[in-house]
Amino acid sequence: MVFKRPAHRYWYPLLLVFSIILLLTGKKLYHLIFPPGEKYGIAYNTERQRLGIALLPDNWVTNDKAGETKIWYPPNRPDSGSFRSSKVVVVKSGEIVYDGDIYLRISGDRYDKLTTGYKFRDNHSWEFKYYNPSVGTKEIVITKYRADSILNSWGLKYK
Repeated sequence: MVFKRPAHRYWYPLLLVFSIILLLTGKKLYHLIFPPGEKYGIAYNTERQRLGIALLPDNWVTNDKAGETKIWYPPNRPDSGSFRSSKVVVVKSGEIVYDGDIYLRISGDRYDKLTTGYKFRDNHSWEFKYYNPSVGTKEIVITKYRADSILNSWGLKYK
């Protein structure tokens, strides 16, 4: 009499290994297949324009392939002067929650930073922050009027 092992006994270890791999890499794998920020890249510029948010230039690049936060940069960022240095988009559960821009003024080894951001969850509110290392070590919250004034003094405009 020949004793045969049931075929399903070999599937259990394979299924267990596959389940562990899926459990450990599931979120990253999902984000690689369905990137959460894709629809909030250049495709979202029409909505940005409607809301008064600075547009994402079509030549800006991001290294963030997966994850819920994407940061875009200009392809050739200057080392000095005044310029918009990046756009940050935060997506949670597939919905955009924050769209912000960072402006810099660099002169030698000194720099000033102005951050403008639109919060989608907090009653669609704006935030403006300014950082100047000669004034203090923290960003200070400022008004939209003050942010516009700073950008104008740097020779820049929001948008």
